[in-house]
Parts: sequence; structure tokens; C-alpha cells
Amino acid sequence: MRLTVVGVGPGDPDLITLRAVRAIEEADLVLVPRARARARVNSQEPGVAERVVGEHIKGKEMVPIHFLMTLDTEARDSALREQLEALRPRWEGVRSVVLPVIGDSALYATGAYLFDVWSALEPSLEMVLVPGVSAHSLAASCAPRFLALGRDVLSIVPGTAPTDRVAAALAASDSVALYKPSALGSGLREVVERAGPWREMLRVDRAGLADQSIVSGSEALDAPDEYLSTLLLWR
Repeated sequence: MRLTVVGVGPGDPDLITLRAVRAIEEADLVLVPRARARARVNSQEPGVAERVVGEHIKGKEMVPIHFLMTLDTEARDSALREQLEALRPRWEGVRSVVLPVIGDSALYATGAYLFDVWSALEPSLEMVLVPGVSAHSLAASCAPRFLALGRDVLSIVPGTAPTDRVAAALAASDSVALYKPSALGSGLREVVERAGPWREMLRVDRAGLADQSIVSGSEALDAPDEYLSTLLLWR
């Protein structure tokens, strides 16, 4: 059995690749990720990846699999294992399973967690990655700005990392794409300014979607509430 993790882009349905569409159309089983805040509370709201796929592929059944939004890896993996056991009649004997994920399949993708848990239940499971457009590439094109040129050192930094590690990465970089700046809350401004000075600062919220917004300058460091947000920094 093969699990193909398919990057479907950062939310704009126009940015899904032909290869991604083909992989989903040809799959025997399509699992779609949904987030849930705590165990045993399953979201009925389709996720971003599910909505993107739905724009291009009609009539194909998509089976939700819920990812527990927590730093507790044991709880997250336990919840996935429980769901996979419940879904065993659906996946046993099939040749190909697809999991569409937002952005690029090789960058901060939930497919990695699913594969680790699943391969313990099914040791013969293989994994394939189909790349997709990343959030920082879309954010920069919306601006529009070049992320890095020549010998510039570009860093991709998760706002969910420990603050000291975020600060160190920023200080060592010529340009930065900071994912999930909302995770830093009111501390965002202090961390970014301490690693400065910065020639330009842009925060792109909900890039590529109908309600996209771009905030520049000092206002870009106001604590954002939006999860789908990328902060771009240049020296």
C-alpha cells in the first residue's frame, strides 16, 4: 500500500498542480485532514485542503481524518491510531491512499505524523510526496516581492518554535518567512524588533483567498489573530 501526501497549495484553488489533481483522482481512498481542538470532538467543518480539492474533483468520496491540535505528540498519535483502526475496513487491501495537505507536502505537513503512526500498523506502507506551492511563495507573490536574491540567506521559521530559537533564526537571516506569527501573540513585536533592523516588513493574511489582506511596516507586528498568516522580513 502506498500513502501519497499531496500538497494542494496554500488555499487558492488555482494553485493546485495538475500532478496533485491526477494523484487524487487516481487514488483508491482519499483521506482529508481536519483539525480538532481536543480528543473525541470531531470537526464537521471541511479544512482548507478539502475545500481546494472540492473545487476541482467532484463526486469522489473524501473520508475525514482528524488531527489533534496539540504539542502532546503521544495524544496526537494515539488519536490518529484510534481512527486508523476504525477505518481499517476502508484501507485494508487498497493499493493507493492520498492525503491532500495545504502548502507543500514536504514542509510542516501533517502527512508526516500520519505516516509514522500508520507504518507501525502496516509495516509495508510506502510514502510518496507530491510537492505544492508553499505559503511563503504565495505571500511574496501577493506583495509582490522577491524573497531572496544573490547570496541572501532566507530562513523559514515557525512561530510555534521556542521564542529564543525564533529570535536566533531571525538574527542570522537576511530575509525571513515567519509562519504562524499569531503563535507569538503579543511577543511578536519584541522578538522581531530585537533581531532587526529590518528594511521592510509585510504580513500577508489569508493569501490568495477572497478576504486576503496585506499589512506593512510597524503595523505588520501587531499581534495577528489569523492562523493563515505569514510575516515576511527583509534587511
